[in-house]
Amino acid sequence: MPKTKSLKTVTLPDKLPKILSFLNQKGGAGKSTGAVHTVDWFAQRGYSAILVDADGQQSSSSWLEELELPCKVINDPEALFDELPKLADSYDVVVVDGPGNASEVTKAVLIRSNLVLIPCRDSMIDLASTGKIVQFVRQAKEIRGGMPIAALYLNAVKENTILLREAKEALQSGILPLLSTALPDRQCIKDAPGQGSTVFRMRGSSPKAAAGFYTQLLIEALKLFESES
Repeated sequence: MPKTKSLKTVTLPDKLPKILSFLNQKGGAGKSTGAVHTVDWFAQRGYSAILVDADGQQSSSSWLEELELPCKVINDPEALFDELPKLADSYDVVVVDGPGNASEVTKAVLIRSNLVLIPCRDSMIDLASTGKIVQFVRQAKEIRGGMPIAALYLNAVKENTILLREAKEALQSGILPLLSTALPDRQCIKDAPGQGSTVFRMRGSSPKAAAGFYTQLLIEALKLFESES
């Protein structure tokens, strides 16, 4: 079991999800960016973490190669079902970058995940697109007796806008919790894949601020998992 570790004033919960997945049926929601930053976030705190790229585009796996972090491409649902528990036995945390569609791969990931994070942009089209993945999560919870723990979060948002307020109101009325931390729209986050980096490794005040938002988001998600699992 991983030990409690801290960075400055941040202390991780004692109970961590062995398999943490980023899912959304809509491409461009921020799954890959969230998954890669999460793997690097854990790795920089001394945990053994691996990313499983279950997305057919395989954008996160090439990114991980540049970061020199462990990654495995598995986009067959039967292989995912079999391999994810084995990887969980070998690593402290397995992070899954799910496909940009609602498919059998998504269902296989849900059956094996402990914690699922669903990124969503603050547009009406993106908000409407969450319906299918939320349905998949609800069905998995019924089958597995409450697992996986799942939550939505707003990604790449423009701060202090009417649209953001309306998006929060819309998502808060759903069956899954909405994390209070929203990731802001920052150029440094968009630049990270092209630079083969993450905001945790980039210099400057903007990456540092973005890194703070990621840390806040992940700590909130991990505390939710600890309290509900």
